[in-house]
Amino acid sequence: MEIISFIGIVVALVVIILGSLRGYSLILLSTIAALLVGLSGGVDMFMSYEVTYMGGVANMVLVLFPIFLGGQMFGKMLEFSGLPMSVANAVFKKLGPSSSVAAVYIATLLMSVGGINVFVIIFTMYPLAAAFFQKAGISRSLIPGCVLGGAVAMQVLPGMPISNIILPAEAFGTTPMAGLWMAIVGFIIVGGGNLWYLHREGQKCIARGDGFVPREGDTLDVNLDVEGLPNPWLLLPPMAIVVVLLNMFAWPAWAALYIGCVLLGLMFWKRIGGLHKIVNALADGANSSQSVINTAAICGLATVVGAVPGYNVLLGFLEKASFGSPYILLFISIAVIAGFTGSATGGLNFVLENFTQKLLDMGGNPYALTRITNIAQITFDSLPHNSAIVLTLSYCGVSHKDGYKHLFFCTVVTTTLATIVNIVMAHIGII
Repeated sequence: MEIISFIGIVVALVVIILGSLRGYSLILLSTIAALLVGLSGGVDMFMSYEVTYMGGVANMVLVLFPIFLGGQMFGKMLEFSGLPMSVANAVFKKLGPSSSVAAVYIATLLMSVGGINVFVIIFTMYPLAAAFFQKAGISRSLIPGCVLGGAVAMQVLPGMPISNIILPAEAFGTTPMAGLWMAIVGFIIVGGGNLWYLHREGQKCIARGDGFVPREGDTLDVNLDVEGLPNPWLLLPPMAIVVVLLNMFAWPAWAALYIGCVLLGLMFWKRIGGLHKIVNALADGANSSQSVINTAAICGLATVVGAVPGYNVLLGFLEKASFGSPYILLFISIAVIAGFTGSATGGLNFVLENFTQKLLDMGGNPYALTRITNIAQITFDSLPHNSAIVLTLSYCGVSHKDGYKHLFFCTVVTTTLATIVNIVMAHIGII
């Protein structure tokens, strides 16, 4: 029965990845996958779905929704403030067309650190990137890598108010600043490695004449001297208050983000348009936070997997592959599940739901486990079927064939290398 159950788990994960590649709903796919896992596991299928799966979904909504709500409202307030365009304009004016790749990458990184939603960044950055890449003679295929490469680098930083670090910190009883030295080294590898690679590829484009080919609708005459934009340095106060409340006063992430929204409302009261417009901005953010259901649906599948006999086979396989190291076990577990589901949070929840106590019992340092969990989940989640990958390539008018190789390096290669280095650091006690 264990082998049949294990096969059911594998088939369910294949359903997830194939369905994701075709653009099917993650809620539908995870429901089908949960039923397959329960049926092949020999358990009561109805009980497995109604109690185990739906219970897992409900628990993840309970955990994730406040963070999603706070993050989406904070990002929407930033968008209405005009700061995304202000920051982007400032970076582009400072660096100029000759440093187009660095300008896109650094602007994205700064906006990501500031808490601006990655999809807002994509919509803000593309027109500027297109205009500058056209002047510099650089292929559009690098734009997605520049955008998501910067966004991924932000997620490696310590103390960020994002679920990638909040959830493991809560699970292992640490803080978002856990594993500070590991985080610094990880950011150097991911942040620095991505910038080095993208700059090198940009220079190759120029050398071989692989320039920017405009598509219909591209606006290549961008005015960087737009009047009325706020001072880009005004991004610092709201982000600083969120980080300080989260890390120095140990406030919940959602509470710190709510305060950040209040501060943004006060700072940009007139620019946004008064109370009515501010409420509308918050409402837009609240509506966007409903995407938590997609993530929770995937996470619910992890609960079902942990309740069927095939879980023991899966665990045994992962333990053998880890050579007895809690850190390697952690990395492999998250990477495999995140890769199949295309969801960093899916891989994260699977491990926290099923392996937290085992990792501690194996002798894992809670601070090192927190940091490795943080970075390991953003490794193989970025395979071609990942929704952010698909959306970014599509919006930038770049095919998987032309653009994914750059995304693979910036979101899989550098993050995997940083995870491996962090594992070594954990074993030698540099945490």
